Amino acid sequence: MDAIITYNRKIPIYKYALGFAAIGVGLLGLFNLVIFSIVPLLFGCMMLKTEGSEINLESKTFRETNSILGIKIGKWCPLPTIDYISVFATNENITVRALSAETTNAFPIIHLNLFYNNNQKITVYQTKNKADAFDVASHISEALLIDILDATEKGESKWLEKSKMV
Repeated sequence: MDAIITYNRKIPIYKYALGFAAIGVGLLGLFNLVIFSIVPLLFGCMMLKTEGSEINLESKTFRETNSILGIKIGKWCPLPTIDYISVFATNENITVRALSAETTNAFPIIHLNLFYNNNQKITVYQTKNKADAFDVASHISEALLIDILDATEKGESKWLEKSKMV
């Protein structure tokens, strides 16, 4: 596995379509020297923006990132003393709104959170695959010499033994 583990929120396909269309309209307007074309250009960039985090296991640093089309911006900070890593199953809610209607859909997701100072956390990874989550968790656990808390079953949290993680 890599020394840098990256987590970025996924952008829905419709946001890609709207973002690229708005950027196209904005660029076309700039070529025609229309000053107001900067509005759709900025709108398109905001549609393509996503948030996430990265953790560098070699230098023991992390950063919260803002990314547009793979270009990541964020300041690297030293990683605090981590107590443990939690593999946490939850639902991610996505709300879709139309003119007078609104619906919220829930999708199962697994978060990997690094806990420090008893209750503060840093979300470093997100996946839908349980095996992938535990692979990444064991990699981080070995690199940072911390324990893993399995919180994938609702109401039942358990510590994993080091021999079972390998």
